[in-house]
Amino acid sequence: MQKRVSFARALINQSTNSTKNRPLLLFDEPTAGLDPIASSRIEDLINKTNTKVKGSSIVVSHVLSTIERTSSRVLMLYGGKFRWEGTISEFKKTKDPYVFQFRNGNLDGPMQPKEI
Repeated sequence: MQKRVSFARALINQSTNSTKNRPLLLFDEPTAGLDPIASSRIEDLINKTNTKVKGSSIVVSHVLSTIERTSSRVLMLYGGKFRWEGTISEFKKTKDPYVFQFRNGNLDGPMQPKEI
């Protein structure tokens, strides 16, 4: 329910804005901590909202299903740097070591945890 309230706030703020630009909605980990069914509902809501308001979204997420279901383009950040950018289709098949490690959840690869 809190996730839906954040959507409503974003839309209310946008509707009171008198500019004629397309709305840009920002989502920071919108499906974090949700079960797969609730995540799918939120992902669908993001897509339906973009269509209804004729807008776009920036979705920050580490959840693979959210990335795949809500994105047309992906920008991967790691260590404060842009590591990869492309379409969702390219994201699904690239052999880029950062994307490959992320998609497959591999422990081996360029993304290593800092020493504790």
